[in-house]
Amino acid sequence: MAKVRKTQITWDAVDSPDVAGYRLYWAVGGGVDYNSEFLEVGNVTEIILPDDVPSFPLVAGNIEIGVTAVNQRGNESDMSVFSAPFDFTAPRAPGNIMVKDL
Repeated sequence: MAKVRKTQITWDAVDSPDVAGYRLYWAVGGGVDYNSEFLEVGNVTEIILPDDVPSFPLVAGNIEIGVTAVNQRGNESDMSVFSAPFDFTAPRAPGNIMVKDL
């Protein structure tokens, strides 16, 4: 597997004892909403892509990210959204490697 550069995403914690955790949503090319792919990331305010989200798309291009706070009953906050260029692609490996005795 190729080695790709990691990206850290952080957000401010919601100051409420009712918050049980957060959800990270994403949409390649934009249009993130509550129907987009997501992952429950737990009660953290930072993740490392792609390590912490195995299902995150390993593509190059604009990806829109949304983060919501979730309470104990499963209710979600409004979504904070941002868009950024990501590049989780790597070049092809070199080919035709040879060893020669001289």
